[in-house]
Amino acid sequence: MAVNRGIFLLLFLLFMTAIVAAPLAAAPATGGTGETGFHVDHHALEHRMMILAMQIGIILFAGYFGTRLARLLRIPAILGEILAGIVIGPYVLGSVGVPGFRQGFFPLADTAIAISPELYGFAVIASIVLLFLTGLQTDLRLFIRFAFKGSVVGLTGALMSVLAGVTVGGLMLQGRFLDPRSVFLGVVAIATSVDITARILSGRHKMASPEGVTILSASVIEDVVGITLLAVVLSVDALGEGSLGTIGAGITILSVGGRALVVWLGFTTLGILFARQISRLLKSVRKPPQIAVLSLGLALILAGLFETAGLAMIIGAYVMGLSLANTDIAYVVQEKIETIHQFFDPIFFTVMGMLINIYVVTSLEVLLLGLLFALLAFAAKLIGCGVSSLALGFNRAGALRVGMGLVPRGEVALIILSIGIGTGILDDRLFGVAIVMTLVTTLVAPPFFNRLLSRNERTTTREVEDHETVTTSFDFGSGELTNFLLPDVVQTMRGEGFFVNASEGEHRLYHMRKDSVFIAMMATRVSLHFTSRREDVTLVNNIVYESILSLQQQVSHIKLNSKPLELRRTLVEKTNRAVVDWQKYLPVDCIHLKMRVEDKEEAIRELVESLAHGGKLEDPEAVLEAILERERTMSTGMQHGVAIPHGRSDGVKQLAIAVGIVPEGIDFQSLDEEPTRIIFLVASPKENPGPHLQILAGIAGIVNSEEAREEMLRIGSRAKLIEYMIHHSNPRNR
Repeated sequence: MAVNRGIFLLLFLLFMTAIVAAPLAAAPATGGTGETGFHVDHHALEHRMMILAMQIGIILFAGYFGTRLARLLRIPAILGEILAGIVIGPYVLGSVGVPGFRQGFFPLADTAIAISPELYGFAVIASIVLLFLTGLQTDLRLFIRFAFKGSVVGLTGALMSVLAGVTVGGLMLQGRFLDPRSVFLGVVAIATSVDITARILSGRHKMASPEGVTILSASVIEDVVGITLLAVVLSVDALGEGSLGTIGAGITILSVGGRALVVWLGFTTLGILFARQISRLLKSVRKPPQIAVLSLGLALILAGLFETAGLAMIIGAYVMGLSLANTDIAYVVQEKIETIHQFFDPIFFTVMGMLINIYVVTSLEVLLLGLLFALLAFAAKLIGCGVSSLALGFNRAGALRVGMGLVPRGEVALIILSIGIGTGILDDRLFGVAIVMTLVTTLVAPPFFNRLLSRNERTTTREVEDHETVTTSFDFGSGELTNFLLPDVVQTMRGEGFFVNASEGEHRLYHMRKDSVFIAMMATRVSLHFTSRREDVTLVNNIVYESILSLQQQVSHIKLNSKPLELRRTLVEKTNRAVVDWQKYLPVDCIHLKMRVEDKEEAIRELVESLAHGGKLEDPEAVLEAILERERTMSTGMQHGVAIPHGRSDGVKQLAIAVGIVPEGIDFQSLDEEPTRIIFLVASPKENPGPHLQILAGIAGIVNSEEAREEMLRIGSRAKLIEYMIHHSNPRNR
């Protein structure tokens, strides 16, 4: 329903935009006309910016709904955003004219790329943000520790991937296997979407397994090889060399490759060496959000410098992220920059979808070559990474997992492809073939990889079996308790010197590393699950124990220093602004004017039963227990004969209220020790409680005067009681 409402809202906004824009489109032209059919006159720049603003807004909505669709189909989110981009792009609906936009919202541009330079500029900035975060999330200590295994697996996988791309490129370019365009396809094939793989590993508690660590370290090597080779290809293409196989091109490769390595390794080394100084400089601004923004500013500057040096901008962004990866501000930057990432992420992938010429991609030639490329790309990682894994102590099952885990190309391949189409190295056919390969490997590989991980089998030979991992789970039975403990656990890990990398998905994932210790934590709604080596289980238990102990100390401190009883006296004030829709939340049948009960537990039970008989509860016992548990913590008996027992439970899906009038009064352990005669019982859902606190404030607003309480006790009709409550809940009627 929420998706449908969102679609209707988007259509309504577009309809209103068309109405507003129609007079402008119908105005007689006295000067130049913009791409969209607007009369631009001397305000051409303002109109272009207005169009860009609307395009970005539409893209954000399209990317959101594409992501929702992907989740429903259980496919990676980026595929949903790409699909959304194809649909709204210039090759499908984008060029369809509407009132006010004669050539559509996204007309086919008269340039080398299908979209406007302004919109492509946003996609470039987005790619810089994505690669900056990728570098920021790279664990150098893990990479260095497993450098040998990762290097062997990554290099063999990269070599086989380049051969796969060169083969397909040569077939498309009449045998020119060493053409820069062919090698560029090889660079695309090197890419690995470690984000997709890491989520599957975490979901299966395999992040700390031998195959998990090997995949992570190998992906870093492949990134290094791919980005360096990308720099060589771009430089050779810029010099106009027709083939990488000529003598002149060979000299160029050596010079350009040497320069690329010098710049790449030089800036990376300098960044790592001076990382603490950079971190100290950034921390001098003191405000965490500003630290994150300035860090991104450094990434943008370095990206520009790398472009000036003839290298791709994304390389500079990656180097900046890598430099800050193991500093104490890394996690602050990741956390604070998340909103920027959420803004640019759908823009990049949706724009990538808009660049796909659906008519070229769906042609028989491109589809067949794209599927061939996907098949070769699969084989490159399975054979290249798998065979080398066998030589490193993995058995067949483990080698297959390593190879399959490195198959998805995902976002990294798309970023490289955006450079290829933007620089003109790739035409629509080559771009289409590479897109088919990227989509197929990203869509098909994850389910196979997930299935391989589901098998409970040995993946290594006896010599490396000491890396066996286990899962330690803590079920707290309460979402509130889990949410309280989680930040303390993370802070405790950081205090112990661990590097903690967090990511959001269906569950919250945390990858924690310190020297040779690797722990993955998955937080569900009511539990924490740790994956670690068997010898690190004691460390995990101690971490959770210390966090629980810390929480208990905080609770004790609150009890000693706060004054809940005094605060409780202020819960019923003379004035408040909460207005309650009583007819929505309070069924007439759930009003009891003359209750005959002996104590508060009996009163609560009877009111819960009335909500259950009215069809408001799915699990009455769970609701009753939640309210009684809240009552045991502190009585909800207020003053002046009023009590408001309440609780949150999964046993109710929508907030519901029951009212009980007890003429004789009962003991509710009220503040003033007077008998309670008016009882409002409130049951709210645990996950989405709705206006729970506003309801409590609204109740307080009704019973805050002696006249109101006496009137409620005198009323003899349920309907009249609701009418009185509706009337009296409006502050103007009090």
